[in-house]
Amino acid sequence: MFLAKVRFPMTQIERQAAKEIFASASAPFVGGTIGAIDCTHVSIMSPKHHEEAYVNHHGYHSINVQMICDPNLKILAVNAKYPGARHDSFIWSSSAVRRVMQRSFENGNHNVFLIGDSGYPLEPWLMTPLPNQPEGSPKFRYNEALCKARNPVERLFGVLKGTWRCLSQQRTLLYDPGFTGKVVNACTVLHNLRLGDQTYDPETEFLEPRTHSSNVNQDAPSSTAKRVQDRLIANYFT
Repeated sequence: MFLAKVRFPMTQIERQAAKEIFASASAPFVGGTIGAIDCTHVSIMSPKHHEEAYVNHHGYHSINVQMICDPNLKILAVNAKYPGARHDSFIWSSSAVRRVMQRSFENGNHNVFLIGDSGYPLEPWLMTPLPNQPEGSPKFRYNEALCKARNPVERLFGVLKGTWRCLSQQRTLLYDPGFTGKVVNACTVLHNLRLGDQTYDPETEFLEPRTHSSNVNQDAPSSTAKRVQDRLIANYFT
């Protein structure tokens, strides 16, 4: 039996194809975007161990699921391993996809990035909005384009929870967190099958084992990230 899997763009050909999809979308974001990232909560029963870690900021038990998608709502990556109390930025800092993006940047691919909301840190491989920009300015136009381009990941969550009602807050999954993560992964595979795609890879399948800390470096990357962002604004929004 063939098993479909979720696949993040890994090769130059795959990344170029992903860029072209974003550049030609109804709400385009050009310059190197290959995916939009966000997290959503999936409600679970109170777990037996470390119960407090699963109480999210809304006050109910959940796992916090990170997903990356393209403008067509195709899921490129899913991470359904973290308790609901974990912040989106923590999940990102610990994710295999972040290590992939960082390694790509360090290997000279400086025009490949994801787009996320203000809950994520600005990094050379992750573009986020700029707060409080005057209307009509290049930075304001950048914000507008970024927010519209990342809207598909929000729509994706609505489609997933509307199709597989077990993922909605109103239908608490009566399983432990580990099995709940498997249910989420299965739903993402089924979602992509509905879109007609049959190529996927689990998040950890395309990486070598981690041998160093994945914590976000808040010093060196920040200035580099700012230069990448400034160049993007100057080239496409001025």
